Amino acid sequence: MRITDLLESKIPNIKEIIQEVLPLISNELDLDQLPKIKLVNQVKDTKQPTFGKYENGEAFIQVAIANRHPVDILRTLAHEMTHYKQDLQKKLGKDSGETGSPTENQAHEVAGIIMRHIDKKYPNFLKLDNVEVK
Repeated sequence: MRITDLLESKIPNIKEIIQEVLPLISNELDLDQLPKIKLVNQVKDTKQPTFGKYENGEAFIQVAIANRHPVDILRTLAHEMTHYKQDLQKKLGKDSGETGSPTENQAHEVAGIIMRHIDKKYPNFLKLDNVEVK
């Protein structure tokens, strides 16, 4: 299925949408390789509820998709991909994920910039329905 078919049907296939935007995210972050990305209903984290998680040193990202809008899912992916880039640059430490830390703030900032590029290239993504997981 082509991305235009997805947009016309308003039935998001989040895996195909992610495959479509991964080159844009990778290019923006200047990445040569990708981490493993796992889409889950809910990210299980003992510290606090979260929509995404990057495992430091593991090149592994989890992104929650259940009942979320595709644009929100993509923002989470861009945020976690920024953590992956920070890990490659050896900028992550044990407190990097803390609210307000420099690395966490940078991930929010960079994800926002990436989302502007995605929104500009794919303005119809905002018209998609939430990803429903039963």
